Amino acid sequence: MSDVEHDIVRTPGRPPRPEGLTAVAERDLRVRRRHVFFVAGYDAMSAEGHDRIFRRELARFGTVWGARTACLDAAPVPTPTGALWRARAQGPDWETAPTFELLAWDDIARADMARPVRSHMAGSVRALADMMTSGTIAAYFRTSRRYGLFFLFTYALLLTFWVVAAALGFAAGRALAPLAGPWLAAGAGILVALGAGALLLRWPGRRFRLRQSLDLAEFSVDFACGRHPEVDARIAAFAERLRAVEAAAPAEGIDEIIVAGHSLGAMHAVSAVAAALDADPAFGTRTRVRILTLGSTTAKFALHPAGTRLRAAAERVADEARIGWMEIQSRDDIVSFYKVNPVTLAPATFAEPLLPAGDFAKRPLLRHVEIREMLTPAAYRRFYFDVMRLHCQCFLANEVRARHDFYAHICGPLAFDVTAAHSNGLRAYLDPDGTLRPLVTDADGRILPLEENARPQ
Repeated sequence: MSDVEHDIVRTPGRPPRPEGLTAVAERDLRVRRRHVFFVAGYDAMSAEGHDRIFRRELARFGTVWGARTACLDAAPVPTPTGALWRARAQGPDWETAPTFELLAWDDIARADMARPVRSHMAGSVRALADMMTSGTIAAYFRTSRRYGLFFLFTYALLLTFWVVAAALGFAAGRALAPLAGPWLAAGAGILVALGAGALLLRWPGRRFRLRQSLDLAEFSVDFACGRHPEVDARIAAFAERLRAVEAAAPAEGIDEIIVAGHSLGAMHAVSAVAAALDADPAFGTRTRVRILTLGSTTAKFALHPAGTRLRAAAERVADEARIGWMEIQSRDDIVSFYKVNPVTLAPATFAEPLLPAGDFAKRPLLRHVEIREMLTPAAYRRFYFDVMRLHCQCFLANEVRARHDFYAHICGPLAFDVTAAHSNGLRAYLDPDGTLRPLVTDADGRILPLEENARPQ
């Protein structure tokens, strides 16, 4: 298939094109070139780490969806705000040339995590006190009891570790007292308690990512209160990068731009788009711009009384009709807010199974997915207690076909508007061998795959 050819190429024996969907309309629903921006959460992973993930997940997407895939760059290509990778994906009758670009802020997260232990301890106490006195924790429970319990679990686990460590220290001191005397025994007991606490924080604390969770809580309070100006400056740089790519999109032949954010990165992605809209009223008019938030913790900041500017950013994007926004939520992901509208912070309902393509009247359009459906049963059992690994699945490629696959939005042949409008996502439109199903439209403008097994779920 040539670089400019968008018409569906039919394989022998396929049904003829049904009436009602013209070739022009069909071309509008197809994507050849797509630029995907990605903002990660609070993570110290460098571009090199993302490089390994991108290549691995790109190959997995091809295996699962019956496509041939390749990364065209031998190494990440530096950009003013991170790095990018150019790729190719090809099915029996479609081909895409996506660009995946990381909007990086890992250096800020890494510097924050590398502070001395005493700084982290003082910051954790300050953050917990702030969230208690400001009513933020109470707001978590009012908005999402699940998230409130998860938030407190971090501190309960920390307390448990130190209670166990203190008990071991007390037992050691008591056992040594008859032999070494009370003072030496007390000193030995303190050393045992400190050593046991440090060991528990390292393991099993590392498995639960306790240190990262504590650092994130502290960072969240400081960010909501405007005490991280370097993050605000980085978001402004992200906005400039978005504007530059969007302005050049027609000349570059880019069909659509997707700005994706995971976890805390969802807030950064929304804030960057809001800043781009404020700086350039024409942003999003030269090519389609869509937002995809995954495992979002936007409400974590917006619920803090000091999060006024963050709430304003979400409202700014939601009010701009030309910017389509979809959020993926899962009840399997206890790290994020489930059934919560990230703009209004009110209880939310999920979108209808099938909508007209491009219908983003609900701001944002919420889709529920099951993480357990994205993994094999063995993998899901292996990660069942690793809540952070499950939290990350929504920005990885799936092991099996499911309603949501992040790499389907990167490499898939259909426009974001089409896959977002169907609760089955790309799964509704591809045959097992990767061939694109014929498309039809109903009287309401909803794009339907021909096969019966593609019915919404």
